[in-house]
Order: sequence, then C-alpha cells, then structure tokens
Amino acid sequence: MKTLINWLTLICGFITSILIVCTFLTCYQFYYVNQIFNSYLPVQLGIFTTMIALTIRFIVNETGKKRIIYSMFSFTISISLIFFIVNLVK
Repeated sequence: MKTLINWLTLICGFITSILIVCTFLTCYQFYYVNQIFNSYLPVQLGIFTTMIALTIRFIVNETGKKRIIYSMFSFTISISLIFFIVNLVK
C-alpha cells in the first residue's frame, strides 16, 4: 500500500511538471503545444491532484506531529486551488 501511494505521488508530480512546462511554453508563446494550455487550469488541476496524493501519502507514511501538520498543509493548498479553479477568488 505504501509503495503504491509513493508511486502515485511520484507520477502525479511528474505529470504536473510536464503540465507546467507545456503551459508556460504556450502562455508565453515560445511554442504552441495545445489550446488547453492557454490558461493555467491544467497547472491548477495538476497541483490539486498532486497535493491530494501528498495528503494521502503523509497520512499513511508519517507519524506524530508531522502526520497532522504536513497533511493539513497539503490539504489546505489543494482546497485553496479548488477556490481558484471555480473562480471564487478573483
């Protein structure tokens, strides 16, 4: 179970890194990758997914205060990204 969660976190981080590169290339008009990368929505969704995976990883792998603090911090980041995605924060 721990190995699966660690791999899931690693894969989410890798995909998010690719999304960041593609979004920056398209937004700053260095290279046109695809129309979906004209906004920061793919980056926000990628970071949201990665932070949720990290929250689960911290809950499963860590012990003591780290377990609570790290998981709450990453969960707070993921929830704040949802507010940006649905345009509640302008």
